Amino acid sequence: MLSKTITTDNRFRGKWTGTIFVIGIKWRPTFYIPIGQVGAIITGGIYMKESYFSGADNFTVVETAEDRVVRYNGQNISVGSENPPAVRESDLRSQSITHTLFAFGLNHKTAPVEIREKLYLNESEINLFLEKVRGSLSECFVLSTCNRTEVYCVSNSTSIDIGYFKRLLIDIKGAEGVLTEDHFFSYIACAASQQLFSVATSIDSRVIGDSQILRQLRAAYTLSIEAGHAGKVINQMLQRALKLGKATYTQTSIHGGATSASTVAVETAIKVFGTLRGKTVLVIGAGEMARLTTEALVEKNVSRIIVTNRTRKHAEDLLSEIKRDASIESVVVDFEDFKKHLPSVDIVISSTGSSEPVLFKEDFAYQTRKVLVVDIAVPRDVDPAVEQNPNVILQNIDDLHHIVDRYHEKRMTDLPKVKKMIIEEMIEFLNWYYLLPILPAYERTGFKPTPEQKHEVLRTKEFLNQNISEIHKLAAQSGGDFDADLQSHFSLIERLRSLKAETIQRLAA
Repeated sequence: MLSKTITTDNRFRGKWTGTIFVIGIKWRPTFYIPIGQVGAIITGGIYMKESYFSGADNFTVVETAEDRVVRYNGQNISVGSENPPAVRESDLRSQSITHTLFAFGLNHKTAPVEIREKLYLNESEINLFLEKVRGSLSECFVLSTCNRTEVYCVSNSTSIDIGYFKRLLIDIKGAEGVLTEDHFFSYIACAASQQLFSVATSIDSRVIGDSQILRQLRAAYTLSIEAGHAGKVINQMLQRALKLGKATYTQTSIHGGATSASTVAVETAIKVFGTLRGKTVLVIGAGEMARLTTEALVEKNVSRIIVTNRTRKHAEDLLSEIKRDASIESVVVDFEDFKKHLPSVDIVISSTGSSEPVLFKEDFAYQTRKVLVVDIAVPRDVDPAVEQNPNVILQNIDDLHHIVDRYHEKRMTDLPKVKKMIIEEMIEFLNWYYLLPILPAYERTGFKPTPEQKHEVLRTKEFLNQNISEIHKLAAQSGGDFDADLQSHFSLIERLRSLKAETIQRLAA
């Protein structure tokens, strides 16, 4: 009897002599050994080749037994057998991991801001969600911004309860009774990748051409990696999404010019002063527009920011969020005192929810230096009479929107080009994704293939390319019913396997 010492990760280390190995991921395990860490196993005269294993993501299950028979890939093999039966693709197919990609969430298209803010997740809440789904999902990625909370998942189960994951999000935020099913979208595979690619290129943004989304995507991706939730599918999809998003900057004009009133406000300040270095900005308000404006100021290297708001805590929260991403001199002042700071600031940006103006002509009576006042509030925060002071340059929301509209028209000319780029990237991604379940089993082990095996892999890839129209035809048949779409996804995989088998038989004949 030949003994073999097998060293695995910290979950198990052992040495067996004269034991029986039972191999197959469907068995209830005693010990788990990652296949990628196990070489040829010789025991009781049975030689298990590396290529017999069904996948690098699966596990070899090891149990001691008194029986003199090993159950291997659905067949009984007598101890002492020197030539165990060849592994059939059909045997391994039932054991292969499904890697089902799906996505769900809400965004500015499915829910108003008062609903979206209820499901906004900060970094610690994202980590909490990722930890709670660790046993249910093999991979997970969460993107949460002011305009969206979207979750991209990979499951190895053939039964996915999408409602469970939605409820988990709601429970974490304590938003029971606020959100309904209508506020969520749910996508499978093809539609999920299209959604992410649309987000990455900013054409799914509230303002097409949004320059912040790629930074937000990278930050969210980093969280997923650090939490150990980014696997082969999430990595492949996110890396493609980030590459695609970056390409829209160099190959299109979709990001040309300012994309919102807040960014126009900052660009206007740069035109007036040439640079924001050494400049002090007073931001009045702590809502969405104020936050976006403050972020844009930070990106353009403003030296100092003063924030004021009727509710001081909201102003403190805004600065806390900004400081998380950048080191900048900033301070919160009480709303009752902010006018005392007017003589010392260079730029005033006002965006409150007040029904009456908060700044008047007399507030600038002693203004001796040039100051740019940008009013992006509706109703207006600044009395138009303020402009009568020769040292005040006043811009209101209509002035800013006029500039935005000019840039918007230019960006829209490249929208068809961006959509074409998305389709091309989807085709490449789906080619890769739908290749996973139909690759020969030994290709999934991670071991070096023989020349014959390499030929079969190339033939499989060629087959998939020839049938890509079948993939898109079936994958595009999304009816909005998650369970029905999930079954269509599995039917597509079975259809591809059948087509592959038919092709191989035809070539063999």
